[in-house]
Amino acid sequence: MSERAPAAPFANIVAICDAGNTDAESLARGVDLARANGARLTALAVGDDHGDIHQFARFAGIDAADIEAGLTDGLKAGLSAKITPFTGDLEIGIETRLGRPFREIIGDVIENDRDLVIKMAEPFDRKHRYLFTSTDQHLLRKCPCPVWLAMPGAAQPPKTILAAVDLDEENGAAENALNRIIVDTACRIAAISGATLHITHVWDAPAEDLVRRWTNDESDVRRYLDATEDRRRTALDALTEQARADMDEDALPEAIVPHLARGRPRDVIPAHIDAMGVDLLVIGTLVRTGIPGLIIGNTAEDVLNAVDCSVLTVKPPGYVSPLASV
Repeated sequence: MSERAPAAPFANIVAICDAGNTDAESLARGVDLARANGARLTALAVGDDHGDIHQFARFAGIDAADIEAGLTDGLKAGLSAKITPFTGDLEIGIETRLGRPFREIIGDVIENDRDLVIKMAEPFDRKHRYLFTSTDQHLLRKCPCPVWLAMPGAAQPPKTILAAVDLDEENGAAENALNRIIVDTACRIAAISGATLHITHVWDAPAEDLVRRWTNDESDVRRYLDATEDRRRTALDALTEQARADMDEDALPEAIVPHLARGRPRDVIPAHIDAMGVDLLVIGTLVRTGIPGLIIGNTAEDVLNAVDCSVLTVKPPGYVSPLASV
């Protein structure tokens, strides 16, 4: 039997707090996770200096260091006020940084070995879209640790979680390892949240048109489709059972429900989210361009652009952020 996974998914959480917003929803979510996992929690506020501090200082005749110190003091004061309602049984650290938010957040993750970023999703427009504003998009693509983008007003803790996995037969070792990380992470969160976990794999039969061109017998096509579906179902069942076998009891949710559906992930996964009332989608991001950290996998990006629930994205083992060497 393979080595059992630890019960606690996260040990060093950073909650991103908007310096200009009195709302502390991301911090509240971080507090819940830290308490549930016995984790260290840090509140991070980033002041976006827009690169203009030194230019402004020259025109104003003010020392740039004084401006930066003033900005930093303001950030610290704001964070101190935000953490006060949550202190008591939990010690919350404070970190402030100045610069482009996504760079500073990822810099903090790398420098302090964070294992989870939790942040409120930013509104994309004034209607309903939240994911994939500039900072969120950069974090999803380049942050080396899992990123939890929480939808404002979403259930906390989540009561229904969906883990999306890719079980294509042509998957390499990185994709297969990523599937395990997705399922293990979703299991642990569901266990501590008392949530139901749904594991969804969306499959297709890419050679169906080719089979139809070579045979006039519909039963041949049916056999091909049935065989493809059976292989994917076997792989999904094996992944689910492996999670049950490898995880400690306290890291297993009460209910794990596998789902197999044919179609396009961009269509099927949002439909499942709506039908099941999913609060949190756990999905993997895998670089396929050959340029580390440049973009996330096309399937994941399509899905994330089509959902309106909170998302937790994880990277495959060995992922290195392009900002790690900057």
